[in-house]
Amino acid sequence: MLPRNVLASRGGRLLAFSLLYLTEGIPFGFSAIALTTYLRQAGVGLTEIGLFTASLYAPWGFKPLWAPIVDLVRVKRFGARRFWIAGAQIMMILTLALVMLIDPGADLRLLTLLIMIHNVFAATQDIAIDALAVQVLPEKERGVANGFMFAASYLGQAIGGSGALFLAGALGFRATYPFILGMLALILVLVTLRLHEPALPEAAARAAAGARAVLAAIGLRLKTYGRDLYQGFFRSGPGPLVGVLFGLAPNGALALGLALGSTMMVDLGMDEGQIARLNIWTTIAAALGCIVGGWVSDRLGHRKMLAVWYVATTVPTFWLAGQITGTGLEGVTVSEYFRAAMAYAFTSGLIAGTAIAVFMGLTSPLVAATQFSGYMALRNLVYTYSSSWQGRFADLHGYAQTMHLDAWIAFLPLVALPFLRPSTRGLRDEDVGAGDGTAPPRVPPGAPDGD
Repeated sequence: MLPRNVLASRGGRLLAFSLLYLTEGIPFGFSAIALTTYLRQAGVGLTEIGLFTASLYAPWGFKPLWAPIVDLVRVKRFGARRFWIAGAQIMMILTLALVMLIDPGADLRLLTLLIMIHNVFAATQDIAIDALAVQVLPEKERGVANGFMFAASYLGQAIGGSGALFLAGALGFRATYPFILGMLALILVLVTLRLHEPALPEAAARAAAGARAVLAAIGLRLKTYGRDLYQGFFRSGPGPLVGVLFGLAPNGALALGLALGSTMMVDLGMDEGQIARLNIWTTIAAALGCIVGGWVSDRLGHRKMLAVWYVATTVPTFWLAGQITGTGLEGVTVSEYFRAAMAYAFTSGLIAGTAIAVFMGLTSPLVAATQFSGYMALRNLVYTYSSSWQGRFADLHGYAQTMHLDAWIAFLPLVALPFLRPSTRGLRDEDVGAGDGTAPPRVPPGAPDGD
């Protein structure tokens, strides 16, 4: 059980945000690993599975469309961010319960629609969690915190993916749904509902009750919000705008981490138990990579190490592609795939533990839900279009050519890294709490991030 004021201490913040990210990983691992494996075993093609995987990421790519609502609508009695986190988690549970009523292999369109709706609420939860993190995490904690957060997300994927596959092998696939739903409900009750967040600074003074006063307060907040959003992107140095282009480019080689990574295991003849065990080991490797990447980048520089991590993802991708002798997976053994998957998982974890700290540095705390979620949305759009083209390209040209092309594309974003300088836009002096301890420390304009 979490202490009452868990966000007040460094250890409490790491624990709270790690557990919140666990709720993102569990249902996503279930969809991306367990459901994808089930579909491939049912004979669904690479193109269709690529599109299904793309549908998992699509809502995350468009979350800036409703992110301003998270910034502007604040139910203060419940907690401005906790309201959104808890509400989204409840809807995630309800939509996933609806998936339990259909046969995934028999109605792929309905399955895809329900999973997309589920991920709308999952993305909304993520918006609020990240906004809360930007609000309460000091800059010196961001690398380590994001390392633990993404490690927890990978652990959640192992629970939702490998755990579900183990259960499916023993009791059948339908037994996996109560397991996933129970895990989400447990975290909602024991973690989310016990969050006690610091108050957000107010743009307008409290007004007397009445429709006119309420409308005036909303109008003033919108005006202030629009100004802060404009300054966050256009008046904070070149970094935030370059970050938009950087976010649209692939974050390293991706083929082994998206739909093709799951279909390869089925095409190699691996059963549910083997796939589940491999996913557990790759999850451990990725989680370790998150922590190592965050720790190292905090000390040697976020942008510098991110460039190294990007290149590192291409090594196992190029190597595995070189082992293939045909259009399928001819020439590749299960042990060779295991080694490549482990190496790729660790390097992708290095990126996850570092990249988020870079994007947090580009974000103004005053519009964190919108600006930061915008950056994250761009990265999820990358997963959407990458899953789509890779599934179709692999159907036409095979796994090897797809992985080679994917790895070469990974070098393109490195050109933008030197220009990702931190935002010069911190909290305004009048927004910083006057000794109440509720506002994060103000970052001096132009403060270096250690790069």
